Order: sequence, then C-alpha cells, then structure tokens
Amino acid sequence: MNVVPKTGRLLRRLVRVSCDWPVLTLVLGVALAAASVWYAFAQLSFATSTADLLPRGQAYMQRFHEYERLFGEIDDLIIVVEAPSPAEAKVYAGRLVRELRQRAVPLKHLNYRIDPKQFEGQALLYLSKHKLAEIRDRIFDYQEFMESFAARPTLDQLVDGLATQIAGAFVTGFLDLGLDDNKKTGNDLKFIEDLIAQLSARLDRPVPYRSPWGAFFSVAGDDSDAGYFLSDDEKLLFILAVPRSQSGSFTADREAIDGVRGVIRLLRPEFPDILVGVTGKAALSNDEMVSAFHDSEWASILSFALTMGLIFWGFRRIGKPTVMCALLVVSLCWAVGFTTLAIGHLSLFSVMFISIVIGIGIDYGIYFLFRYEEELFLGRTLREALEVTALRSGPPILVGAITAAGTFYVLALTDFRGVQELGIISGTAIMLSWLTMMTMLPAALVLIDRRHTDRPPQAAVPRSVALERIRVPLFERLTDFPRTVLAVAAVLTVLSIWGLRGVSFDYNLLNLQAKGTESVVWEKRILATSGRSGFAGLATATSLDELRRKQAAFKRLSTVSEVDSLLMLIPEDQEEKHKLIRDFAPIAAPVRIARPQSVDLPRLLAGLDVLKRRLDIAENEAPAGEAKQRLDKVTDDIGRLVRKMRQSDPDAVENALTALQQQLYRDFVRSFQRLQANLAPKRVGLDQVPQELRDRYYSDTGLFLLQIHPSVNIWDREGARKFVTELRSVDPEVTGTPIITYEAIRLMERSYQQGTVYAIVLVTAVFALTIRRARETLLALLPLGLGTLWTVGLMYFFNLKFTLGNVFGLPLILGAACEYGMNVVVRYMENRDHGGPLIGRSTIMAVLISGLTTVVGFGGLMMANHRGIFGLGLFLTLGSTMSLIAALVVLPVLLRMVQQMRDARRARREADAAAHGSVSEPAQGVGHRD
Repeated sequence: MNVVPKTGRLLRRLVRVSCDWPVLTLVLGVALAAASVWYAFAQLSFATSTADLLPRGQAYMQRFHEYERLFGEIDDLIIVVEAPSPAEAKVYAGRLVRELRQRAVPLKHLNYRIDPKQFEGQALLYLSKHKLAEIRDRIFDYQEFMESFAARPTLDQLVDGLATQIAGAFVTGFLDLGLDDNKKTGNDLKFIEDLIAQLSARLDRPVPYRSPWGAFFSVAGDDSDAGYFLSDDEKLLFILAVPRSQSGSFTADREAIDGVRGVIRLLRPEFPDILVGVTGKAALSNDEMVSAFHDSEWASILSFALTMGLIFWGFRRIGKPTVMCALLVVSLCWAVGFTTLAIGHLSLFSVMFISIVIGIGIDYGIYFLFRYEEELFLGRTLREALEVTALRSGPPILVGAITAAGTFYVLALTDFRGVQELGIISGTAIMLSWLTMMTMLPAALVLIDRRHTDRPPQAAVPRSVALERIRVPLFERLTDFPRTVLAVAAVLTVLSIWGLRGVSFDYNLLNLQAKGTESVVWEKRILATSGRSGFAGLATATSLDELRRKQAAFKRLSTVSEVDSLLMLIPEDQEEKHKLIRDFAPIAAPVRIARPQSVDLPRLLAGLDVLKRRLDIAENEAPAGEAKQRLDKVTDDIGRLVRKMRQSDPDAVENALTALQQQLYRDFVRSFQRLQANLAPKRVGLDQVPQELRDRYYSDTGLFLLQIHPSVNIWDREGARKFVTELRSVDPEVTGTPIITYEAIRLMERSYQQGTVYAIVLVTAVFALTIRRARETLLALLPLGLGTLWTVGLMYFFNLKFTLGNVFGLPLILGAACEYGMNVVVRYMENRDHGGPLIGRSTIMAVLISGLTTVVGFGGLMMANHRGIFGLGLFLTLGSTMSLIAALVVLPVLLRMVQQMRDARRARREADAAAHGSVSEPAQGVGHRD
C-alpha cells in the first residue's frame, strides 16, 4: 500500500492509548467540552457589521470610523411613511414621533423635519439669485397693481388691476402679464385663466381654492408645511432615527427596531390607509442577522436529526450511532471554545459553520465504525479490530480530514476577514471532529463492546465466504454495465457543459435576505420611488469654500442625486442676494393692506367687461399660435361668466363670491406679509444652524461632512462601481457604506476565487503525496472534477445563480467531497494488494452513509428563509450529491476497467513466460490480513 506506513502506525498508537484509558479519555473530552461552552457563553460576541469583516488597516475603513467618532452615527434608521397625500403623512409622522418619545423607545435622535421658525426673516436668502431677480423684476413691473390691490383687496379691484396691467403690456404684439402660477414659463394667461375658472366654478358649487400669489411672492411654502423630509415626488416621508445600540448582542439595535415596529403596529388601526416601514443600515443588518441566526439554528437541528436518522438506517442499530453523534456534539463544543479563544466572535458567515461541519465531521466516525465492525465480523478481537482499523483505514480518514480542513484553512489566505474566519473556524472544527472520532470513539467502543475483548478467532468461517458476505451487490452490479454508466455520465457532462452558458452572478446583497423582509422591501421601494438609496458616500472639507467646491463637483456627477451638508442651511452668494433684496425692499416694505370689503357686484361686472375687451384686442394683436388660441378661449370664458352672473340671482352670486374674495384676501395677506418679514435678513452662518444639524455636519475639529446620495442602484454591481469611481474622481478619500459595501464585494469575490484555486491545488497535492501513483491519483480526483462540473452546469436547470452567499461553496464542495474518491481508491489499492472484492462493503457503505450525511447536513440549510443561506444549502447539496454519484457509480466502473486491463496484461505476461518455458510469477491478490 502507498499510504505512508508511519501514519498508520502513529494512528494505531493513538488509538491504543485511548483504549488503555477509556474512562479518562471520555471524561477529559466531556470536561473540555463543558468548559468550552461556559467560556463561549461568557466571552463570545457577534460581529454584526460588514465593516467588521474587512481587512484591518484599509484607509476607507479608518476614515469611516473616524467620521463616526467625529459626527456620530452616520447611517440612520429610516422610518418610511407612504400615505395617500403629503398632508396625511405629516399628521401621521407627528403622531408616531410623539408615541415613540412617550414610550421611551431606545432612540438617541429622532427627527422628521427642520423647523422653519429657526430661519424666520431669512427665507429670501435660500432662494436662488435668479429667483430673487424674478421677484425684484415683478415688483418693479407690477408695483401699481400690487399697491392698488393692497389698498382695496377686493375681486373687482383685482380684475381692474389686471385690465390696467394689460393696457400697458403690448410689446411687439405679444402679451406678457408675468403672473405665472408658480414660475414664469411663458404661460402668461395662467393667472387670468385660473381666476376666471374659480369665479365660474364658485357660482355652481364650492370648489377647492388655488392660490394665484405663489409666483408673485414666492418666499417659501406655508410654515406649517415646510421642512419635512420628503422624497422628490412627495410620495414618501422619512423619519430619521439613531438607535441606542446594545454592545455584545448579535443584533445590537434589535430592541430599538422592535420598539419602533411595535408602535407602528399600535397605530395601524388608527391610520389604516397609511403604509409604514423601517429600513436603513441598522434595520437591514438587524433583519439579516435575526434571519441568519434563526435559520442557522434550525438548520443545525434539522441537519443533526437527519444525520442521526441516516446513521441509524445505515448501521441498523441505535446504540453506537447515538454515541458517535454525541461525540460529534462534544467536538462542536470544542470548536465553539476555540472560536471564542482564537477569534472572539461569530459573524454572518462563520455562524453557519455548525451546519456545515455536522455533515462532514460525522464522516470520520462513520468510516471508523464501519471498518471496525467489518474487522469484528472477520473474527478480530476488540483490540485487534480497533488497531487494524487505525492502521489501515486511519490514514485515508486522516488524509480526508486534512484535505477537507485544508480546503477551509486556505480561505485564511484570502483578503476578506469574514471568509478567513469561516475557513479557520470550520477547518479547526473538522480536525477536532476527526480527533474526537480517533480518540473518544475507540474509548467508547472499548466500554461498549467488552464482550469482544478476549474472544477466540472465528476460524470456522472460511475467508472466501466471509469476503463474499461483505460484498455490496447493488453497487457491484453497476460495474457490470460500464458502457451504460459511462454513457450516462457523458450525457450528464455534455448537459453540464451546455448549462454553463446560462450560469450568471447576482451581486445584489438585498436579494440574499428572506423574501418579504421589511427593511429590504422598503429599501427597494425607496429606490423605485425616489431613485436613490438610503445610503450615502461620505467626504469632508476643511473650510466653507472647499465645502462649496466639493459639493458643486459632486452634484455635477451623473451618478449623484443630491448632496447633503451644512450648505443646505448656509445659503451661498449672500452678499449678492442682499443687494438684490435691497433693490426691491423699499417698494414692498411700506405697503399696507387695507381691511376687506364686501363684494361690489356691479363694479366686478364692469371690470370683467373691460378685461374682456382688452383681451380681445390682445387676441387680435397676438401672432397665430398657442397664445392666440388661449386668448380666444379665455375671452369666451369671460363672456360666459358675465352672462351667468347677470342671469343668476344677485344675492346668490354675491354670497358665492364673498367666500372666494375672503380666501384671496387671506392668501394675499399671508404671502405679502411673509415677503415683508424677510426683507431685512441677517447673514446666516454656522451659529444660526440648529445644534443637532451642526453636530451632524460639522465637527469640533473644524471638518465639514458631505453626504453624497446616489442616483443609481448601488446594490447593482455596475451601479456601485460607477458611483464609487465617479466619487473618487472628485475626492479619492471618499468613504461611506456604499464604498465599504463595494470594496467588500470585490474582496469577497476575489477571496472565493482564490479559495477555490487554493483548494484545488491543496487537494491535488495531498492526494499525489498520499497515493504516489499518477493514475490512481487522477482516479481519486475524478469525483471532484465530475461533481464540480455537473454541479455548476446543472445550476442553470435548477434556476440557481451564483451569489455572494453561495459562491464560496465551491471550495466547500471540494473539501466535503474529496474524501469520497480518496477512500474508494485507497481501499481498492488495499484489496488489490491483500485480496478481497474490488472495493469492499465497509468502504462503500461508509462512503454512502457519510456522503448522505453530508448531503443532509448541507440540505438542512435549504430550510432557511434567508435566501443566501438557502442558495448555499442548495448549491452544496447539489455538489455533494453529484460528487457522491461520481464516486460510487462512475469511479468503480473505471476502477474495474483498470483492474481488468491490469489482469489482462498479467495474463499476457504469464502466457508469454509459459510459452518460453518460464516459471509463472505467483498470482497477486492472495495475501492474508494482519
């Protein structure tokens, strides 16, 4: 045999020592497990942030942590309110915030608007210079109209003023009233059209009031409606909060998030038409960790239960398999203790190690127990059976464990800490499982099978009969149809190669979470509604001038929707704006608005007649086109309005128009007085910024913070790449969650590629050094090659994509399945040298049961709601199944073909020797067992 003999002898000594002191071995193992669990409960923590899993020393990470220290929590918890109207959303937001504060939900900050009262008297400074110039020009142009209406704020005076304004409004035959609804867009008749429409409608029924003064005195919105955090289309209202985190918990913000969601549920009956959700970095992280840990827990339980069931079926008994599973639990306790000591925490990646290791770690006990019972069946005593098992099956079991652990350990050579930690923890857990099965399992068997200690050899059973009885007919029959097996394998290979074309990669991390996860649903809704994510890039400036330059540069980028900084509250070009305000302030400031009067119906009718005549003149002078058509229509509307007023009851008309006149008056007073209140604004500086916002965007060290919001989908790899690239073109030191996530994806992708290459090199090297024969080494590697090819190719038919949650399954498949081919080939070589069937029942059954336990161990992950864990479970299950089929169906056929060719060559040599009168060599394969 080509397995290193020294390894077998060392393992035999290890088993011998364990068997000499069985009780002590078991007591020490259990005591160490108990100590490990106690230590883990006391010290083990949880890494809940992706940032904690990135390599240390990265500049963008250091800057991010520095910004968090200087500016506090940067990524908010976002409460999103979607209501039938903005007004309803604002009412709900106020009620929700009050409830959250009254119920003492653990939130450090809670904000949904900037109070406009803090900027009273300075509103004009927040308008653009262009807008201020428009207001100045309109006040200059319409001074007489404005002053006349202020002196007599009635409908008839408003109509008279419009008619007077029209009289002087002809310039090259084009009418330019300048009385747009919201801004000057060329729709010069909008004011008159709206006024006439409201006058006509009020004669029939009450209708909602529409203000015509917005463009004329456009300082800011109504104070009661200003300062809310709304999406651009005003469909969503945002409430920003910072939770009080609980250190040491695997979901540090869970209490705050659950508290917010609890209050939302309480308000739902009161506001049935309003949809509310919680998202943001904290919520996404919390929901993912809760889902992953819950799913991992149930997957581990299910995997363990299915594993036990398979072992009971394979061994047709309960006692020894139960002991073996109990010892696996002991090894997992050791692994948890090691994790606490060496790593100190579990992450979203490493928390899955238990489910992964259950299916792999039990294999070593299965191989040992099957071979041990085979040796007992052949007549060995207890000690002989244990030592022969250690001597002959121990080396391939060890090689399988080293190879499986090695494929995990090589992940430590990658760049992403989350993958590194998974590799170190899982690799160590596998080796601890092997150690348990090579020490505690033999010790337990000594205590269980004492009846076999001194029994005499069962020589009465002929060896040939014994060997025949341990064959496995089902699998041996498959080798009788080599062409069929190889043809099916070839078809499967061709289908897999064809399916490779349809395999794709989904980089969207949101798609890894469970379907219907609240934070994911609302993050996607924000993206769909406002076109921007709740996450922002971060940059800093050392002065206001640098802040303005950077903000302007970021705003010009195609991937940026907006930039938040103190410049939202510190207007630019204040000197120029003060000059513009001083130009029109002397005209607007002295104006006093008289008290309202009753509707003068005759004067109003006379004014409408004058307005119609002047509009008729304007229509005749206007060039052909849209303006002429609108003038024609509005004159017709005025004519119909005048006829309706004269034909209706005067008292009814007066009552209907009185309400409209009162609304126009109140609206004019509010708008004009707001303009007058802002005619002498003070310069806005840092001292005028509210303290909460100053703390958020300005540090004690003099740094200004910029939050750059993307206009592209940063959860899409190409969108994230473009966003990060453009930001770095302005400031190479930009950081923030989108940059960290993008770099993490790059590192994970590279780590998985590296891990797969490293695993292939390691497995090949270990097999070559162990077997030391090129042909047998290639045959042992065949299940890995075929299994991996079939797995990746068949992903297309299972509608399975590569994701950042399952791509590291490639090295895991190699680690889990490498033992199949190794054990089959090594047992084939042993039987070839010592006599016996092609492979042997114990090896086939051990490979089958261990393979099935690995499959169900991985299959338990498919019970997860977390789609990343489910995808990983499906991928690993498919890979292990394909590798197992290749090892137990295709590989034995090839081994039989190799053996037949070997026998044919030997027969030819013997025939040649006999023809020349030579003495034939003794036939190999008729040896005896040690």
